[in-house]
Amino acid sequence: MAEFVVHVGSCTAQGLRSNNEDRYVADPQRHVFLVADGMGGQEGGEQASGLAAEIIPRVVSDRLAAHEDPDIAVRAALAEAHQAIVHAGQSQAAGRRMGTTAVLAVQQDDQVFVAGIGDSRAYLIRGEQVDQLTLDHTVADALARNGTITLDQARQSPWRNVLYKFLGCAEMNDGADVVPFYPQAGDRLVLASDGLTNHIYPEDLTRGVARHDPQEWAESLVALALERGSRDNVTCVVLAFNRE
Repeated sequence: MAEFVVHVGSCTAQGLRSNNEDRYVADPQRHVFLVADGMGGQEGGEQASGLAAEIIPRVVSDRLAAHEDPDIAVRAALAEAHQAIVHAGQSQAAGRRMGTTAVLAVQQDDQVFVAGIGDSRAYLIRGEQVDQLTLDHTVADALARNGTITLDQARQSPWRNVLYKFLGCAEMNDGADVVPFYPQAGDRLVLASDGLTNHIYPEDLTRGVARHDPQEWAESLVALALERGSRDNVTCVVLAFNRE
């Protein structure tokens, strides 16, 4: 990806929660970028997202160094983190759910490979177009995708925050879908936890592209989500692809 300079911004905020269970990785040297939103209470959620933030970049880097295909490396890294979190969760008290979402972007050669598990999201902003590259693995969104309810109903559903797929979910039997794309000059990629995406809209994403550098934009998006009433931890990582 020699024709691009990639600038990165990142920001996280505890919000109104008693602790911050979000973790992120913004590592331009290893070309790995991640947002993980832990669940399971203070100790469990922080441990799960911390394991994801430690394991996934390491496994991706090791496998890419061994010349493995990037999509296979991404799937393997998520799978290894998943197994580690499942194992760690076995020490949790009965009935406690321990896990984390993960949205991951890996830059390799002239492509970026994106994958998501849970409801943290990746958005690609290209000009005035905003594309969500990941699926939300919530019960409400699954019902909307199969036509049982509408998108508007999904947004109001009591199932909108209930995940059926996340790292650490013992019943999960399939991995992440990996979405590759070829970046263009001016593209922006936003990785974010649902504390941000529940309060940010496409017009907010197109409005900020030209006005801010990535760090300023990441900070302004987090501040906007909190201003609009997010009670959750709020985290995002922003990548800006520019010509040299």
